[in-house]
Amino acid sequence: MTNKLIYSFAALLLLSSVLPLTVVAGGRGEESGSGGPAVEDIESVDYELLARLIEENSLDYILVDVRTEAEYESGYIPTAVNIPHTEIGQNPPTDDRSAFIIVYCRSGGRSGIAQDTLESMGYENVVNFGGIGSWEGDLVRPE
Repeated sequence: MTNKLIYSFAALLLLSSVLPLTVVAGGRGEESGSGGPAVEDIESVDYELLARLIEENSLDYILVDVRTEAEYESGYIPTAVNIPHTEIGQNPPTDDRSAFIIVYCRSGGRSGIAQDTLESMGYENVVNFGGIGSWEGDLVRPE
């Protein structure tokens, strides 16, 4: 198996135990009394995990599309906010350095830069979804 496949499988297994056990407080997932893992333990997000986060809305996260405004307006993943990667250092999605932030772009390169930028600013829970092409669901297309 490739590392990417192993990480995706591990993230899916982790999510199946994180979502039912996580209590969201102040933008940060915290362990429940049952000892389940916190959002700090999620190291990667694949399509299945992101779709489940969006559908169940049971875990506090911020999904950030770091493409240009024109790219964003052509279609974006549901719940995503647009902060171009060139602006994310001056305009981060939240002041909460422990917030669970998922970034994506067209192919994964700019979202990697955005992840590095946020982490260098002290954000602790930033995950790169990669490219929008990994999203298998419908896109939001503003009119």
